[in-house]
Amino acid sequence: MRLGTKDAPLTRKNILPSASQAYWRIAGMSYLKYSNMCGEVVRASLKEPFFSQAKAREAVYMKASKFVGGKAQAPVITEVIPPSAAK
Repeated sequence: MRLGTKDAPLTRKNILPSASQAYWRIAGMSYLKYSNMCGEVVRASLKEPFFSQAKAREAVYMKASKFVGGKAQAPVITEVIPPSAAK
């Protein structure tokens, strides 16, 4: 059923999002992507020395272990640096 057709006319109710829906979901993004975007905006608005401190915390470290035969192997630490921090 397409909006704006005889079967589903455009009304205020089906155009505007309901109050219970999150705006990030309406925009078609995940919460993780939304929170990352919000973090970037906040960090960009900071002045020194807070900007440098926040920039240093942008790097993310992950620790992953492979399981072989039901037992964890030695963990591998991976550093993920966002493109904005690498500049």
